[in-house]
Amino acid sequence: MQQQPHCWGVGLARTGNTSLCAALLVMRYTPVKQDPQFHELRELNGGSGATVLLNFKYLDYVFPGSKFVLTTRDIGSWLASMERSHRLNPRPIEGEHERIARRMAIFECVGFDEVKLRSAFDRHHADVRRYFASRPDDLLELNLASGDGWDQLCPFLGQKVPDADFPDLNKWAAA
Repeated sequence: MQQQPHCWGVGLARTGNTSLCAALLVMRYTPVKQDPQFHELRELNGGSGATVLLNFKYLDYVFPGSKFVLTTRDIGSWLASMERSHRLNPRPIEGEHERIARRMAIFECVGFDEVKLRSAFDRHHADVRRYFASRPDDLLELNLASGDGWDQLCPFLGQKVPDADFPDLNKWAAA
């Protein structure tokens, strides 16, 4: 049996990272982790979250042949989801310097700041697309909020479509 390529979700928070990791587990990717720490990356076959997206170029270098999934969604619904998440699930990060550093590196803010978040969204998507511009077979853009799922992910990874619904997790934040 051919070994699965590593698969890394490089989408921003609130774009389907948790669902992507669950889908990889359904496809028998293991180990896979949502929001791994940097020291865990080399032990994984897949994952997503802030540490993955901050280090996707490193992962591409260390794991040649990896596949990358840019989970995305309409920027308006993403901003609404980010705002709702910050209001309904505020996670104080005072003193949690790694989390502060990751948020500042990605968003240039810690809380909800629409201008900075919009800029971060555009900047991140442009950087990922630029990086893979000459290697389109290594990047899949997946919009789970618009109904993308197995039909896009499985051919990209060379896998059969599982006999299961595509995971749809953390949907509350989509509103």
